[in-house]
Amino acid sequence: MKDQFFSAFAIGLAVIAVAVGAVLYMQRGAHLDLTGPVSVRIHPTDDNTSLAILNLHLTNPADYGFQIMNVTVTLETKNGEFPTTIISRVDAQKLAEAIPEVGPFHPTLYTKYTIPPHSTSDYTLFAQYSAPAKILEDRKRFLVTIDEIDGKSVQLSEK
Repeated sequence: MKDQFFSAFAIGLAVIAVAVGAVLYMQRGAHLDLTGPVSVRIHPTDDNTSLAILNLHLTNPADYGFQIMNVTVTLETKNGEFPTTIISRVDAQKLAEAIPEVGPFHPTLYTKYTIPPHSTSDYTLFAQYSAPAKILEDRKRFLVTIDEIDGKSVQLSEK
């Protein structure tokens, strides 16, 4: 009687383990996430303002597109954090044409843009700060926050 109980119990555990494994396997691409490095170039626009040009090499490993709602770039210095929204797509294109010497430039991220599933691409973000270039160059790091339309938020750090 004990042997039958243990056999049935072992078979039941094996069936449950197989079911859990199958569910996990089917859900492997269901999580929204972006990964990739961030590199930054600083361009002074005048004595008291500077432009941060951020290059992102983003990978979307999910089975679903990552639709962007908002992108924020935060400058972290010894004195605190200074968040700003990125420059719009149209203005970013005009800036890229006006300052080709600090290129290369890639497409920018904008509201309702969808990063395709299972893709890797390069993007350029422009963020303007009312600070001299020296402050931006002496930073701790830049932090890019990308909010997805359904509430997911991804943070990518320069360092």
